[in-house]
Amino acid sequence: MEYYNLSKALMVLVTQGFLGSYVMMLTEFREPVKRWRLIWFAVVGAVVCINICMILFLDFWNIYKRVGVFTVTAPYILVTLFCSRYKGLRVVFNICTCLWLGCIGNAVAMLVGGLLHDESWTYVLVRGISYLMLYLVLRAIRPYYMQMLKLLDRGWGVLCLIPAVTFATTLYMINNLFDENPLRISVVIFGVAMVCTCAYILMYLFFAVVLRERELNNSRDLMSVQIGAMERQAQINREAEEAMRIQRHDMRHKWTTLSALAEQGDNQAILDFIGAAQRQLDDIASVRWCENSMLNAVFTTYFSQAEREGIRVEAKLAISDVLTVDPAELAMVFANLIENAINACTELPEEERIIICKCIEHPRLMLQVENPYTGEVHFDGRGLPVASEADHGIGTRSVEAFCEKYDAVSDYGAHDGWFSARISL
Repeated sequence: MEYYNLSKALMVLVTQGFLGSYVMMLTEFREPVKRWRLIWFAVVGAVVCINICMILFLDFWNIYKRVGVFTVTAPYILVTLFCSRYKGLRVVFNICTCLWLGCIGNAVAMLVGGLLHDESWTYVLVRGISYLMLYLVLRAIRPYYMQMLKLLDRGWGVLCLIPAVTFATTLYMINNLFDENPLRISVVIFGVAMVCTCAYILMYLFFAVVLRERELNNSRDLMSVQIGAMERQAQINREAEEAMRIQRHDMRHKWTTLSALAEQGDNQAILDFIGAAQRQLDDIASVRWCENSMLNAVFTTYFSQAEREGIRVEAKLAISDVLTVDPAELAMVFANLIENAINACTELPEEERIIICKCIEHPRLMLQVENPYTGEVHFDGRGLPVASEADHGIGTRSVEAFCEKYDAVSDYGAHDGWFSARISL
């Protein structure tokens, strides 16, 4: 019995060791990451150790097969929910995905064990090798998996059903049918795991389609921003050119007036006249918010729109002509954030309307847009603002796509009637 318990305890240790590494790989922990990862590791390690000790010293194996869902799986889910940056069914799907991987390793080990008529050390060895191979596969697909976690906003309950049903079916067959015909049940379990694998492949293909559509939408949005910015800048240039043409046409009249004032010796009138002419020229000159032409066009467009809405703009923009990111993509980020700020300000009395926009490049590119708001601002599990109306929130998703591409950090907050959006590369 001691030999039997030792092999089962070792199997549980190997299984939970690999499954724990899977969960850690697929989980984005809360900030500070090291602290919450350590908390997760300590709690899960304690849970696994308690179960192993009960198997070794309390002959717990036969009970563990039936209640392991409550003594291991449930604590896994709870502590991961507590420590993860994401909440809700995304975390449950992570755990269910790891359980599905566990079912594959278990099915391979059971099949080999059934063929060799060895359920002890060969079973443990094959299971360990299977889990190692699955770990390498998971590392390769992890970037795509993490993108899916970030991009899909709904449907997680349905997705959870696939691996959860696979796990429940496998557990039932092991506990109730395996002893009667190990080889046949092993084949059935392996088949169920493969069906679930096919479902995951279909999920991946579906996500690939969604990702392509998203990239196309982002490209269209980017092109719209570029075209709009260029059209607006061209319009501003045409207006300035027309005003300068009028000024040139009126120049001879001004020289005549200056000559007459000079003949009269009225020096103060001459100075006043020159000052008025200078102010006219200053009004004609277009405002240049920054050195980069694309960004300057976007700022000109949206700040002009804000002024037409009676919104005061305070801008400190230290942006050079050469940037470490695509100027058009950064322009789209500013366009979305400033447009959201304008929409929020229009719901306020005119005397309270203000937008504060800041950006620096050194020591790294950081930008911030702040504005007052009325009502309530809600955030989802990722800390992103939730749109209160249908078909809204596309701008926020576009900003997050920029952050994902350039590994930037976004931070949204709402305090004391002020909303802020910060992005740091």
